[in-house]
Amino acid sequence: MPVLSGKSHWASITSPNKTFEPHKWMIDLSLEGEELEKAKKIGLSIKNKGDERGDFVSISRKVYRKDGGENSSPGLVDSQKRPMENTLIGNGSDVNVLFKTYEWEYAGKAGVGSDLQKVQVVNLIPYGDDDDFDVVSGGHSAVDTLDDDIPFGNTGS
Repeated sequence: MPVLSGKSHWASITSPNKTFEPHKWMIDLSLEGEELEKAKKIGLSIKNKGDERGDFVSISRKVYRKDGGENSSPGLVDSQKRPMENTLIGNGSDVNVLFKTYEWEYAGKAGVGSDLQKVQVVNLIPYGDDDDFDVVSGGHSAVDTLDDDIPFGNTGS
């Protein structure tokens, strides 16, 4: 099975993305250099929407098979191959993505599809990290406004 290394975007690994039908686990993987060339040789569809992802592939696994049975969720491990349960992967995390390929034909078109098997997180950027501001030394602190003499705060009187 092939493995591609790159930066993650819009990763839904621990729980499937249910925004659209069909529901699926998925990851957009930004690729450069040798990894981009490897994806092209495999035959994957390379996308570029002109945003921070640059050249990327979307790799996914549907929650439900055509027969109605449920697929297992893809694996998620750290750099030491230890399971990472309930970890949300933020955009820009360095990851390795293991997937299966298959050929498809539909409505006169054909291509190579991918089935997400496992994601290895090499460098995690936690989802939702608030890095908008730096700490300002000597600036106002909410702790400075606490008044120990008023145990229940402002009562409005």
